[in-house]
Amino acid sequence: MKIVIASWFYEGQPGYLDFKYRIEALAERYEVTLLLRNACFEQEFAGLPLRTRVFSTAGTGVLAQLWFMRRCAEYCRRERPGLLVLLGSQLAITSYLLRGVPTLLYWNEHPTHFFYPDFRNPLKRLVYRGLLRLNYGAAKRVDKVMPIGEAHLERLLRHGVDPARAELIYMGVQDRFGLLARAEQGGELRLVYTGTVMRERGRDVMLEGLALARQRGCCASLTIVGADAEQLAYCRQRAAELGLDGAVSVVGRVPGSAIPAYLAAADVGICIWEDRVWWRFNPPTKLFEYLVAGLPVLGSRIRTHSDYIADGENGWIFDYDAAAFAAALERVARQRERLPAVSRAAHESGKKYLWSAIEPQFLRLVQRTMGPPS
Repeated sequence: MKIVIASWFYEGQPGYLDFKYRIEALAERYEVTLLLRNACFEQEFAGLPLRTRVFSTAGTGVLAQLWFMRRCAEYCRRERPGLLVLLGSQLAITSYLLRGVPTLLYWNEHPTHFFYPDFRNPLKRLVYRGLLRLNYGAAKRVDKVMPIGEAHLERLLRHGVDPARAELIYMGVQDRFGLLARAEQGGELRLVYTGTVMRERGRDVMLEGLALARQRGCCASLTIVGADAEQLAYCRQRAAELGLDGAVSVVGRVPGSAIPAYLAAADVGICIWEDRVWWRFNPPTKLFEYLVAGLPVLGSRIRTHSDYIADGENGWIFDYDAAAFAAALERVARQRERLPAVSRAAHESGKKYLWSAIEPQFLRLVQRTMGPPS
């Protein structure tokens, strides 16, 4: 059976694991063609038993997205695969351009993240509102839509998606992240953050909060993993300005296989996001990786953290500002003797996010959507 997977990746994005889990699971069982918007992404899936087709786009703007979706639809109309998997909610509109091809839609981001209505420009506001309606309308057209979290599922149903068409399937974490042996270290509280290193993702809140906590006598250090060259330079300079020399280590982008080692060397993992509409719906991959690894999570107060973190049980929740972050570090340091128990609770709450538990559900949905083999 032939399956086409349409993807939309961004140059410089920090991770591909949740996409790769799904691509690999299908490539091992079916004849798969992966559609990409840039040849640079082929290296991420090298070694998998699949073919790739590249429809190169000039940038990642709305016009480029629409052009890419049209090319994907043209390819599917010509090839007539047994299944099309739209691997990202930003590709949902592709479904309007197809008939007769069973389609699965991976709903991983809130549409405002790529079709944000700019209220300062009336014409742009009108166009983007139309694109938002089309995006949710597309979720009602596909055979099945796969939201990655409860908030996404609730919003899809509120927009009229038939509950029979929507199935919650978490992103998943590979078993190699499972309960890591963690070397105990008295005194210093070891923090780790993995992922994109940006202001709106809490970069400065973490650095300034750590400096405040250390000024008050809280002995803590921070390892940041995933910075590009510009972010590396900024974090190192800002850490020096804040007097954090020796307390902050900044690492560039590393392959997903290297992440467990950084988690094993930490006591607490950080999830931190500025409050933006789309981030209230999109749970970060790192959150589930931390939990599966038995790493208590220090999460900023936003639904995509607090839905999964019970304050004081498998992690801690703090308000999104440097002073609240510092207070949270002091709270964790005072409760350091509880870290082993919180770590076990984190791992227990993370078990259901293991890809080995999720993959069978995903494959069953794929088979149901394609129907019995001809």
